[in-house]
Amino acid sequence: MAEDVEVEIFGQVFRVAAGEAAPAYIQRLARYVDEKMRVITSTTKTMPLNRMAILTALNIADDLFKLQDSYEQSSRLIDTKTEHLISLVRAQLVE
Repeated sequence: MAEDVEVEIFGQVFRVAAGEAAPAYIQRLARYVDEKMRVITSTTKTMPLNRMAILTALNIADDLFKLQDSYEQSSRLIDTKTEHLISLVRAQLVE
């Protein structure tokens, strides 16, 4: 059975089903969301909590998309360099 983990995000306490995740991981996620919400609060005027949550979700989605783009770019670079190295090795084996 999944363990419930109690987390606090932006002053509100939630019980979250951890599923297969370790409780420490769930706590880490909650701290990340809390930090993002607090950063937004520090840079914007007062707004309703639901609007704050949506802006936080958009910021986290932006982080995710940037990481995915970076990963894909790195993966393509590795593939290109690997193919180049393979061609160099093949050329040396032919000689």
